[in-house]
Amino acid sequence: MPTSEVILVITAAPERTERLLGAAGRLAALTGGARIITFPVPLAEMAAAERVAAGIDVGATIRAQGRRADLIVMARPEADDDVATRQAFRAALFQTERPLLVVPPVGPVDSFGHRVAIAWRDDTRAVKAVLPALRLLAGAQVVQVITGQRPGTIVPGLPAVLAEHEVNATLHPLDLGAEPFGQVLLRETRALEADLLVMGAFAHTQIRELLLGGTTRYVLEHAELPVLMRH
Repeated sequence: MPTSEVILVITAAPERTERLLGAAGRLAALTGGARIITFPVPLAEMAAAERVAAGIDVGATIRAQGRRADLIVMARPEADDDVATRQAFRAALFQTERPLLVVPPVGPVDSFGHRVAIAWRDDTRAVKAVLPALRLLAGAQVVQVITGQRPGTIVPGLPAVLAEHEVNATLHPLDLGAEPFGQVLLRETRALEADLLVMGAFAHTQIRELLLGGTTRYVLEHAELPVLMRH
């Protein structure tokens, strides 16, 4: 009996649910008809102390649920998110070992995948982010690879993983300077008119709640297009 992939939509604020489902529907279309299921953040309305007293571990719950899915969809973090929602997002990104589609609060979310930008650095996390995106790239009209370059260094080549999977892409090396790379990256995605950004997610220490990598943090705070991330 054939099986389909599962897209897990983690919901918190009801006003964001429609956008999340729209993004999940587009993701399902790009991946060949994956099944969409929704899962609310456990007792997001309950105070943290009450959740602890009740023995509810939001991170562990999301980790277990997320690992049973193939792809996860969540809203971009906002400053007014409650503690449970923030815990759920961090668990989805850093503990499930699944790609996470981060949905922005504004802009179209049901038509992405035509013009894809990939934030590339030559390491394991970037490869892990690109691999699940390969199916999305198959139908893309344009694939742009954005990479940082130190002054005076050799211009890097296109990622081998794209060539091995016969993905036609164009390289866009950006000079690394004093300006935060996340800011440069998002400005370049706008200039390229990208409708989806693919990138690895980084944290400097195990205390991921506090020390997200600079580029990861900037993109999560400012991206206005869907971002497919994987740690």
